Amino acid sequence: MERRRLFCVMFTIWFIATSASDVFAWGKGHRLIRLWAVARLPKWQRELIGKESLDRLCRDYTSLQDKHAGRKAPELDPYCIVPGVRLSLHDVNAAEPSAKAKLWYLDQIIGRLQKDEIDEAMKFLGVLCHWNEDPGSPGAHSSPVSELQIKTLIPPPKDKERFNYLYGAGGIMDAGNYKIADVPYRPRLLGRTIKEAALRIYQHQRLLRQEAGTHIIPIIQDVMHGDGRKADEHRAAAALVNARHTADVIYTVLCLATNRFEDEQPTWTEQPLADWLPEFRGRMIPHPYYVTPFLVNQAMDAKRKLHPLEFPNQRGEISSGYGMGTPFSLDFVLAPGDVYQEFRCRVGLHAKAGSDGKVMFAVLANGKELHRTRPIASGEAAVAVRVKLPKSDTLKLSLQTIAAEGSASSHNLAVWADPTLLR
Repeated sequence: MERRRLFCVMFTIWFIATSASDVFAWGKGHRLIRLWAVARLPKWQRELIGKESLDRLCRDYTSLQDKHAGRKAPELDPYCIVPGVRLSLHDVNAAEPSAKAKLWYLDQIIGRLQKDEIDEAMKFLGVLCHWNEDPGSPGAHSSPVSELQIKTLIPPPKDKERFNYLYGAGGIMDAGNYKIADVPYRPRLLGRTIKEAALRIYQHQRLLRQEAGTHIIPIIQDVMHGDGRKADEHRAAAALVNARHTADVIYTVLCLATNRFEDEQPTWTEQPLADWLPEFRGRMIPHPYYVTPFLVNQAMDAKRKLHPLEFPNQRGEISSGYGMGTPFSLDFVLAPGDVYQEFRCRVGLHAKAGSDGKVMFAVLANGKELHRTRPIASGEAAVAVRVKLPKSDTLKLSLQTIAAEGSASSHNLAVWADPTLLR
């Protein structure tokens, strides 16, 4: 019995170590996503790579890092080990190692394409695509909470307690009978330089993970307490968003490799900061923003009513930005950090701020203050801010609101209007 128990324990450890990366996310979804993305590449790119190589990208090279897991396929070391970088090729990692790895993969793919080593390029591209597909699956790679936490909040019925919620082995995420909608899509260019593409791929990967996470609870609820049809709809919706992102990644890499950019694609000389996710992990500040210290593209008054972003007697529409409480720091980590050279915005108190509001606005880069406004009181006009950004491998950009002496926290309703990165 002891020997049998020991065998079972060892088998379980082996199974987890060798199979974990293959069961946390998409199973059949990788191939469905890849086929959908490749079918929407422009004709010149499909002809450049050729049907046979694209077929291998969608069939043989969909899950190379899964085969490599636990170093059980050392022949895949050249494609699955990034020199000098430790990270997961299944998850959204911290910005700095992610940037180094993405730059390395882009270099490998582009260099081999330019040497006409198409098949080798497809192997590296297959790993990069898989890395950008796993976080798009509603499961372990996109969940902000653990399996135990979810099962505590949504306990399964007695007859379904054998199921795992987040994990593919006995799980419910990449299951069912879903298909990706056959809708038109034109891939978007994510950058005209390798550094620009690496930065934007990372930011879009983070957005993809957030989007996938929104489907986890509805899938669990329907599989546990419904008939499963809604769950398939959510799986299909997540896969469609993921497929668009994969198409963008492949398209961008091939544009960079050939230095061919279509005129109608964006030049990315400006990037609205509100299009990206900040590094926010939760924090409380004074009323009324105390639970959510900031809101995207809207503001909240002292009675917790929502309003569009606006300044007193403002001139010009606000396209995007943040309504923010005080004191607070909203942080963004950019890596590579030398893609953009300037930051601009307009700041002031919202038109609905109370009469006792008075706030200073500061812009920091890697902890160093680049600019601080004078105290801006309720009813005053917005102030334009434009600062040069330092060159750095990793840039932490912080937007800070600072309460002026004597101001009322519930009246300090700050607005960052059209925060924009420029190069």
